[in-house]
Amino acid sequence: MDLDPGGASPDPFGCGALHLVCEYCGSADDYSADDAEEGMFTCRRCYAVHATQATAADPHDFPATGSISVRRVATQPTAKLTTPTPAPYPRTPHAPAPAAAPAGTGFDDFREPSEPRDFAPSAGARGKPEDLGARVRWRYVRGLQVILQRQLEVLVERHQVGALVCGVAGPIWVRWVAASKVFDNMWAHQVLADHSKRSGGGDGSIFPHQKDRRRVEFAFLRSLRTLLPVYSTLAVCFLACHIAREAILPSDIYRWAMESKIPYLAVFTDVDRLLGSSLYQQRCPLDARQLFRPVQVIGAWQLEAAAGSIAQRIGLRLPSVNFYAIAYRCLKDLALPVDKILPHACRIYEWAMPAELWLSSNPARVPTRVCVMAILVVTLRILYNINGQGIWEKICEERRNTGGSDPDENLPTFTILDDSNREEFGLRELLCAIAAAYDKINVVHDYSSDLRSYLKYCNEVIFTGLTCSTEEENLIEIFRDMYKAREDDNPKEHIKSQSQDIEEMTITDGVKKRSRDGTFIEASCISSSSGDDALQIIKSEMQDHGFHYMPPRKPRKSDGYLRYRRRRLSGGFVCVAHADYYMLLRAFAKLAEVNVCIMHISVLNLEKRLACIEDRIKRSLNTLQNLSSQPKYELRPVSD
Repeated sequence: MDLDPGGASPDPFGCGALHLVCEYCGSADDYSADDAEEGMFTCRRCYAVHATQATAADPHDFPATGSISVRRVATQPTAKLTTPTPAPYPRTPHAPAPAAAPAGTGFDDFREPSEPRDFAPSAGARGKPEDLGARVRWRYVRGLQVILQRQLEVLVERHQVGALVCGVAGPIWVRWVAASKVFDNMWAHQVLADHSKRSGGGDGSIFPHQKDRRRVEFAFLRSLRTLLPVYSTLAVCFLACHIAREAILPSDIYRWAMESKIPYLAVFTDVDRLLGSSLYQQRCPLDARQLFRPVQVIGAWQLEAAAGSIAQRIGLRLPSVNFYAIAYRCLKDLALPVDKILPHACRIYEWAMPAELWLSSNPARVPTRVCVMAILVVTLRILYNINGQGIWEKICEERRNTGGSDPDENLPTFTILDDSNREEFGLRELLCAIAAAYDKINVVHDYSSDLRSYLKYCNEVIFTGLTCSTEEENLIEIFRDMYKAREDDNPKEHIKSQSQDIEEMTITDGVKKRSRDGTFIEASCISSSSGDDALQIIKSEMQDHGFHYMPPRKPRKSDGYLRYRRRRLSGGFVCVAHADYYMLLRAFAKLAEVNVCIMHISVLNLEKRLACIEDRIKRSLNTLQNLSSQPKYELRPVSD
């Protein structure tokens, strides 16, 4: 802490200005007594609140090096030295303002407080529900902003997202907070009125009992969580990535949040460190766990709808998804030739421009990533003439004829294509490559790989912040030692038993488990099965997903594009498809983490749109042809 060498004379508490250095961002600046809001100094660059509170002390008593923390409270009015630093949000109308001391002369101006303000707030301040709501609201909004900043930092540093998302997310967040109307003048009164109607109490002007005070606190918290949900930070992150044209999918945000690769589930433990402790009852009576701990992680489908709802609320005109970047990423994940497929897919995208490529606030609409996958499926069907010729059945028959002793030898070899062998990549290689890539796509979370990882995940993420008794900690250590001793004695049998347990958890009596977004967790490896087994697995899987297997078509002179339709059987619709087409659907559905039926419906909608466009073009060309075939009448001069 350095003192301002010049300027006005120092005040009775030390000096006219203070030179403070932020312990978070390292920025240094001069502060005056008027810059302290409710006794706390805020950094002008990162808006971090220092953990110390201003008290009446001589600044020379503090060291000149180290992190900043200068405590000073003026108990008499002083001249305004500089313009107060603007906070990220304006002071709320119901926030308590520091009372000025009565004017006078002599030592009567410096009156001693009747109680320690740091530990025992006055009864009048505690008796106003509006002031309580203002403190809870201020703490909640600033905490969400810090959580959003941490999530953006992790996206940039760990997941290689462009730094542009940080600049985009800031205005989105400010406009979203303004649109939520949590800082409206009548917000606290409306919450109190609703609480009084539900509880059947009085007007809520005072707290006769401590239980009533706690009920009002949680009433404010419920209102804030409804207007500004905790998951809205994830939605703002995805919306910023969408505007910055990043190839980030909602499924990526959901997976990273579940696996704690983005600060979300356990980030409430860092809020007190970043904003300062809220244990002082005069600031916020609720702790960080009550304020910011999420109840659950919303799925990728709901996350995209939440981002679209935020954009609609704040009036953003969004572009479509970055089709090129997302399609390029999908083709790379499936190990398919990008140079051959992507240009044709971009032509279909530019030609059709389906509305499903724009974000929507409708939670029942198909996600945008599914539409991108549908365009790729249609492109592959057109390029490789996938119209039910029975190529996958022929591959399975060849495996059966070779004996099936070594499944890896029966599989056609597939290598990454370059300019020399690009033409060799045909329909057979496409289906074999997709079958191999399907088995490599991992949709299982990292913490569910083994028991040790799951226990570590629960300890560090799910149950973080909870304290256990000494007896419970001893019992946990005993069980941990027993598990470790068993693992060290028979490591191979232990790993085998764990894999069997995982398979039993995945498939029970032949029924596949369904995840949150409607996907099915697969346990079968088709690429490493024999011919009869591979075809039988496909037929069984198609039946489980509501598909009816169709045998290969007979050879025809002209194989046009085959459009599939749903049939009504037994009072419901059943999707019919050939094995070749289903191999494409299942691979792209697993990559998009949706059900195969949803992917099939999206493909049908795209094919219908393309058929309508082709029909309109055909009618336009016929009209032009008819106009050109009509006789041309020469213009005759008009006689006088």
